[in-house]
Amino acid sequence: MKRSADEALVDGGDIDVESHHRTDLNKAASLLHRTVTSLTASTTDDDTDDCTIQSKQKCIEDEHMAKTNTKQITRLINAHILQQDGTLLSGSLDVSNGLIAAIHKDGSLNDEDISSVIEVVDCKGRILSPGYIDIQLNGAYGIDFSNDCIGEEGLKADDVLHVANRLVETGVTSFCPTMVSSSSETYRHIISLMDTARKQQQEEQQVGANILGMHLEGPFFAKTKAGAHDKQHIISPVKGMSSVEEVYGIDQQNIDIVTLAPELSGAYKAIQSMTIANPHSIVVSCGHTEATYDEGIKAIECGATLLTHLYNAMNPFHHRKPGLVGLLSSEVKLGNMNLKRPFYSLIVDGIHVHESAVCMAYKSHPDGCVLVTDAMTAMGLCDGVHSLGNMKVSIEGDRATLADSDVLAGSVVSMNTCVKRFHKFTGCSIGEALLCATLHPAQVLKRQSSLGILQVGAKADMILLNDQLDILETWIGGKQVYQKKILN
Repeated sequence: MKRSADEALVDGGDIDVESHHRTDLNKAASLLHRTVTSLTASTTDDDTDDCTIQSKQKCIEDEHMAKTNTKQITRLINAHILQQDGTLLSGSLDVSNGLIAAIHKDGSLNDEDISSVIEVVDCKGRILSPGYIDIQLNGAYGIDFSNDCIGEEGLKADDVLHVANRLVETGVTSFCPTMVSSSSETYRHIISLMDTARKQQQEEQQVGANILGMHLEGPFFAKTKAGAHDKQHIISPVKGMSSVEEVYGIDQQNIDIVTLAPELSGAYKAIQSMTIANPHSIVVSCGHTEATYDEGIKAIECGATLLTHLYNAMNPFHHRKPGLVGLLSSEVKLGNMNLKRPFYSLIVDGIHVHESAVCMAYKSHPDGCVLVTDAMTAMGLCDGVHSLGNMKVSIEGDRATLADSDVLAGSVVSMNTCVKRFHKFTGCSIGEALLCATLHPAQVLKRQSSLGILQVGAKADMILLNDQLDILETWIGGKQVYQKKILN
């Protein structure tokens, strides 16, 4: 966004922050040198007061430290700021050092509050929301995160970074790269590669969406609910956590979510082991499953907290056999067991789930709704045949199916499209729709203190939207990384 001269609050116009900072350092150093030299020259061996010199030198050093430690603030004004309850607060938001430094309600600022502001951004009454978090993304823009090829045709760290850099156009500021059921060798190779990409992104301070830990979708599935997953890789975790480690070569620091079918032999023990409290426990989600209602409750008792793409690849709701879907309306029963209802993800592309089923789930458990794209390699590309793991997928419009079949194979819609359709289908408020793509996925990952929320101390990962929920700007770590081109 171009800043006009009258929008800046320092020296009457825009400034080069780094140059301004360097100038302050040089001035302070020069002042220190001149003062010490003057003091030394004006004293003799008889009357030199070392304490006085040291005291004055310390004062100058303290003044210099105060200058260099002063917060340099970017202030976004005239915004409607998303709150945790889904309401929109009219006010302004301060960003400093990549974090949210303050939030001001309209009318609460005074003239003294502008002393540290180096840039002002006028949001012009638009919506300021946390950036979207996609916890299930199989790939996009021609890149497949399950690509098991070796050599030139294989997945590379730069490919992952390319996706991360493009996702900001859709409002996504953090994502979990997701793999479909694969061989143990493929899991181990790609988990390591994602770690490399994440470190490269951080070291090079790239401006793309944050690469979070992986979402490993499979291979511990019911074969009857394989969907687009290759059945040759699907197995049961018969040895509990040992089976999990054999497949993934597990490095918990690089894994955020594992989706499995809880009814399989050994699954409950695996859930308990993965979710036990430790420096980085794994979120276990139930999906691609034939689990009954009671088996779902057992999974929650063992530590599962999420249902993967609700309705899809699981038993349908029946009034005598509610299946996992029935857990959404079981607040009382689970509460009496000192358990919480699980979060559930929804693919709201208008194809995977009928709008009436979207409404039914949301009205049953609004605080648990998490929007995901489940997008695959063809997101952002034209119609045609593309890859998902070692499967061929046919794309026509917003519909992705296994080639020569009607089996759905992930989606090709972006998160901003899912949010728009969810808002339309449910009739919820704009703020409530935004929570399903921001705060709720952050809560799933137990990172709601830093991601998916606009509060002091949280990361300044934000998006600016209009009332039609179009993405106008994306900010990551307090820096604008995307701005929609406005055609005259």
